[in-house]
Amino acid sequence: MPAAEKKKTVSFAEFLPFSEEHYRVMRRKQVVRLLLMYVAPVAILAAFFLIQYDAIVRESKRLHLQAIAESQANTLELFLSERLVNLSNLIDDPRHEFPPTSEVMEDDLDGLRKNSNAFVDIGFFDSTGVQTSYAGPYPSLEKRNYRQESWYKTLYDDQTGFIITDIYLGFRQRPHFTIAVSRTIDGAFVVLRATLAPEEIYNYLRSQTGSAEAITSIVNQTGNYQLATPRLGTPLEASSFVPPQKPDVGAGEARIDGRYLLYGYSWLQMANWAVIVQPASTDTQAFLSGFRLRIIIISVLFVLFGFVVAVIRARKLVDMQMESDRTRAQLGHAAKLASVGELASGIAHEINNPLAVITEESGLLMDYMDPQFGHTLDENDLHKRLSTIQESAFRCRDITRKLLRFVRRTDFDLQEHDVHDIINGVIDDLLGPEIEVSSIAVERNYDRSLPKLTTDSNQLQQVILNIVNNASDAIGDEQGTITITTSSHGNRVRISIKDTGCGMIQEQLDKVFMPFFTTKEVGKGTGLGLSVSYGIVRGLGGEIEVESTKGVGTTFTLVLPVKQKR
Repeated sequence: MPAAEKKKTVSFAEFLPFSEEHYRVMRRKQVVRLLLMYVAPVAILAAFFLIQYDAIVRESKRLHLQAIAESQANTLELFLSERLVNLSNLIDDPRHEFPPTSEVMEDDLDGLRKNSNAFVDIGFFDSTGVQTSYAGPYPSLEKRNYRQESWYKTLYDDQTGFIITDIYLGFRQRPHFTIAVSRTIDGAFVVLRATLAPEEIYNYLRSQTGSAEAITSIVNQTGNYQLATPRLGTPLEASSFVPPQKPDVGAGEARIDGRYLLYGYSWLQMANWAVIVQPASTDTQAFLSGFRLRIIIISVLFVLFGFVVAVIRARKLVDMQMESDRTRAQLGHAAKLASVGELASGIAHEINNPLAVITEESGLLMDYMDPQFGHTLDENDLHKRLSTIQESAFRCRDITRKLLRFVRRTDFDLQEHDVHDIINGVIDDLLGPEIEVSSIAVERNYDRSLPKLTTDSNQLQQVILNIVNNASDAIGDEQGTITITTSSHGNRVRISIKDTGCGMIQEQLDKVFMPFFTTKEVGKGTGLGLSVSYGIVRGLGGEIEVESTKGVGTTFTLVLPVKQKR
């Protein structure tokens, strides 16, 4: 390709109305918007499924722990019932002698231990509360009076005939349970008492089905451990929580050391104890396993796919926008060229008329000055023709001034003015005589609460003068009304000028601010009044709004800021 042709090549980006950074920002915004459309629903749905799955798993764990607790409680109650039956069989055996001797008690203890290793010792109490005979590892307890012990008092006053105590130290100063039955033999109140080893009972519970899945502990109503693993505490130590007594069987959560612990519980009927079951281990490795892991993997894949689609789609949308902007920019460029051509045509048309008059009059004067024609020109005729030339020249000057004022922003003398004074100056002073002799009525609907307006009074008067003149021309010789209304909206002032003239069609309305466009007859207007007014209002930081209906009238509204920087 020749170098000359290369120089003529125009980059397509030159027609873009915005910078590359603008489109990069637009692309990022589109990506974010599309991510919200494509990815957010997937993320929300995944989160919903994970929450629902966790809720189901949690509820399943609750029910499972509750079932284990209920099963352990039933097992413990069965164990205690069997131990009570063992004691009852001894005291109710008609072959058993009362009061028994220590040798007999030793035989009884051996028989009880064959049923359960939990039995530690056994003792017989007479009606005075003295342990008259004893068998076990603490022989010093024989002949000791238990009349003031709480368990003995409860058993003496109770009608059930048996008691299972909470764990306590007692005379032996070792944690143990007391299980005792009472009878009336030969009219005397007697008691057969045995103690149970806590560790043996706990080992028995640990040997049951499902115990490996959970940690079991037993607490009384006051929250003291009766049975517990060393991991949780020791017997008689206070528990971190006490389960509710209603319902008897259930599951719940307890906050311990800043974290929530799930547990199941079941209260016993034979003793005021609650079996508490906790998970044997925390699911530290379960978060990314099973169903949850599949949901996360699928969600991540969908998110990645949505991200790729969003990026590609955003790029295409921005490319389409760039193409649209290029097309509009090219059309705007073509429209500007057409406007320049129309402007040049209008200038030529407007200036040619006075130039033709100047040429004609000056040519005629030259002919009068030529001796070969023998014509003379008197002073009045000469003055008349020179005046015509001067008027045509002034008309050309007026056209060029208005044109320059349209294309070039002039400096404004901004001062605070009363809008109504400016309008009255135009209506009463500049147009007063013309309006008085016409059939046009002027109505003024002023908002007296308008603030002072910072503006250029001369420039604003010119704008109002142009619009009112056009309104008068639109009404013509017929009767009509020009209504001027002022109002304020926030920090802006609105001046509406409404006439009852001929109005305009939409095609005329679209061109109303174009230079040299006029609806008047040839020679009655330059077509620069409204275009100059438009430039002035824009220079004052305001806007012009126009509404028109053919045969009804036209309304021009000036919207100006109350305050401007000087």
